[in-house]
Amino acid sequence: MLRVSIHSSDAKGVNAGNQLAQLDIAYAKLGPIADYVVGIAIRGVGEVEPDKVLNYPRWAGSVWDLVARALTRILFRADQAPAGREPDRRCAYATKLCAIVERISPEGPLAEVASVEILQAAGQRGVYTARFDEDILGPREATFAYGMKSLSHPELLLRAICHAYFGKDTLGPRPKLILPATMKVQGEELFDVESLSEPARTGLLRYRGINYPAVAPPDPLVPAQMYVNFLSRG
Repeated sequence: MLRVSIHSSDAKGVNAGNQLAQLDIAYAKLGPIADYVVGIAIRGVGEVEPDKVLNYPRWAGSVWDLVARALTRILFRADQAPAGREPDRRCAYATKLCAIVERISPEGPLAEVASVEILQAAGQRGVYTARFDEDILGPREATFAYGMKSLSHPELLLRAICHAYFGKDTLGPRPKLILPATMKVQGEELFDVESLSEPARTGLLRYRGINYPAVAPPDPLVPAQMYVNFLSRG
């Protein structure tokens, strides 16, 4: 499960007292193409009725892409958000916001997998710079405008993700499932692990190291069934 906490602080100042919302993303159906149930609790509002992200390919794109689709379902009950509008001088705003994404697993402790800081530009109401980081895909940055009469912190995060990863304030196409080309060697379907694009490559290498420890360097040719197992359970 992924847990996304949104705070009215920068990353260094995160604590329970400045948490504004908590978004949970859990499996409803686990497989290469997965379904997720998503729920959010917002300060001053409480828990919102859950929704689902359906038919989403695992390990195919940024974790922020999945977070954006979860927020879109929760906020708009649709697979796409309406386009935003330019903020005016009277719009509500935040001076700073951050969000932390953690992976929660029964097998181990919380693990932070991504974070973002969203800072308002000095003297420019409703103009923000968002700086994202992710453990596999690394950093990304965007400057964008967002402003409404009533500020929605989850929507501010959603618009920041969309600008950083899709170049606009709404979702782009969902990622395609990463499927490597295989070849048959001595009757077994194999593929070169380096043919995988990120984040699937690093994810598979981590899964392989945990589940198939070896003293010798791993063979770069990987059984296709191992990749199926990774997408289905890893």
